Amino acid sequence: MSIESLKVNIVDEMFMRSDKEAPAVIDKGRICTYGALNDHSASIAKTIKGALTFKGVPRVGLRCQDGMEYVALSLGILRSGCCLVPIAPELTESERDNLVSTIQLDAVVHHQIASDDQISFSIEELPGGRVSADFDNLNPAFIRFSSGTTGASKGIVLSHKTLLDRIETANRGLKIISQDRVLWVLSMSHHYAVSIMLYLWNGAAIVLPESYLPGDLLAAANRDQATVIYAAPCHFIFLTSGENTEKFSWSSLRLAVSTTAPLLQETAERFTATYGVRPLQALGVMEVGLPFINNSNDGLRDSSVGRPLPGFDVEIRDTAGVAVGAGIQGELFVKGPGMFDAYIDPWQLREQVTAPDGWFTTGDIARMDSAGYVYLLGRSRTIINVGGMKFFPEEVERCIGTVPGVLESRVIATHHPTFGSVPIAEIVKADKEDVQIKTLLMHCRKHLARYKVPIDFRFVSSIPKTPTGKIKRTTSSL
Repeated sequence: MSIESLKVNIVDEMFMRSDKEAPAVIDKGRICTYGALNDHSASIAKTIKGALTFKGVPRVGLRCQDGMEYVALSLGILRSGCCLVPIAPELTESERDNLVSTIQLDAVVHHQIASDDQISFSIEELPGGRVSADFDNLNPAFIRFSSGTTGASKGIVLSHKTLLDRIETANRGLKIISQDRVLWVLSMSHHYAVSIMLYLWNGAAIVLPESYLPGDLLAAANRDQATVIYAAPCHFIFLTSGENTEKFSWSSLRLAVSTTAPLLQETAERFTATYGVRPLQALGVMEVGLPFINNSNDGLRDSSVGRPLPGFDVEIRDTAGVAVGAGIQGELFVKGPGMFDAYIDPWQLREQVTAPDGWFTTGDIARMDSAGYVYLLGRSRTIINVGGMKFFPEEVERCIGTVPGVLESRVIATHHPTFGSVPIAEIVKADKEDVQIKTLLMHCRKHLARYKVPIDFRFVSSIPKTPTGKIKRTTSSL
């Protein structure tokens, strides 16, 4: 199904096609049906419409912890004709202020804890301001900031039609159906379009666990018969490393998808051996949607993000912008349905950003094999240049990740007066594991060219990541 009119509201369409008696959200065992969610969101929309006097499409932020209330409030904002802007709970005050001023929010909806089953909230009106005369004409539904893995984050605008195009295209690969129950492990503020909206559009239920500890995840999966998990690599590590995994099976699981970062082959194999389902690797791009899913499922191309989903075209181009052949690395360009409508600051419509023929550059360096499978080699802006010799930090991280006792790592460049930059590595050890710097150094020297070997190994408690789970890339100093 597609939206014919640009002014049709995706949430109204969603509830028209839903089964009112079917579960929509199972929040720690508490079931909210599609009929109840319809009533909640309609009531919220009515309150918001009555409170705001803004002419045009108001930009409304949402401050709410993950849960059934988040789903209801977000749908209510969309149903009211406003543009939804998630405000992640973990943002600092200054980060929230920057978001408010950048997007020029007209209001913020604040969830308030209630003692009964009612969804209580307040509406804070703000000065707002005009972004562009083109904004209202887009029928905007959603604004979200890109991951900012290299420090630059952009406000991305999606219209109701684009949101639906993105959902329908992604589901050609995911194949979510109304009988599915999806175990939720991600942040609702950072995973909404090709997750919450996709599941609800297809009539599936979202299962929320007590916590993200392995035991609680598996308890919820078994209690509510979860069939799907769409998660970051860390969740697959948790689910294969905790002692609680020995107490549970997961017989209802049919689909496991890893996103945000590459999933190590050994983690995929442990998950497969434990639960009988091999995780698929997916690549999501905020401006594009979900163009890739690796569903080869044969273990032969585990390091690939897969072939483009139906509807997407992909090219690998050299520095002159010319498409290259199989096996040759270059920059990854994508074109397809559901691509973003605009950047909000500074205001740029999609056609002002993409190439004249509609192609969008992801900023990734990649290669494609003869069967059409794409392999990411790194980010064009994260290349480390040591005296003119260039390499990707991901290559070194993959090498370090094979050392026993290493949970994860980050390789970044540090300035050097002679070579321009040199690599250093930050290492997170698995619990109770003893990893020696000498072991790491000798392992890297054995498997990597000398200029790629980190000059320093530092043990840290965690690796800085964006809210969507991608490693933040920065330049350090000694």
